[in-house]
Amino acid sequence: MDLQLTTHAAIRASQRGVPHDLIADLLTHADLETPVGGGCVAFSVSRRRLADRDLRRSAGRSLDRLRNLSVVCDATDGTVVTVLHQQGARGRRYHRA
Repeated sequence: MDLQLTTHAAIRASQRGVPHDLIADLLTHADLETPVGGGCVAFSVSRRRLADRDLRRSAGRSLDRLRNLSVVCDATDGTVVTVLHQQGARGRRYHRA
């Protein structure tokens, strides 16, 4: 998978300690899509999906790091706009069902 990141997304991923292969894993295994406005969609992995045995085998060590991570993408072309850890009230915006 060839990731396209905006400059903002690359900076945020670096600041937050999220490697590009972890972003690719999240986009591969994401099962929650949340529209967040501005033509963007937040992708994340649900608790139920994290408990899946097949995912545990394929994700391995990165499974714990996927727990509270969201990736916001442009809905039209799939470019990664930003990467964030879901924490507190602000993080809930990106994890609505």
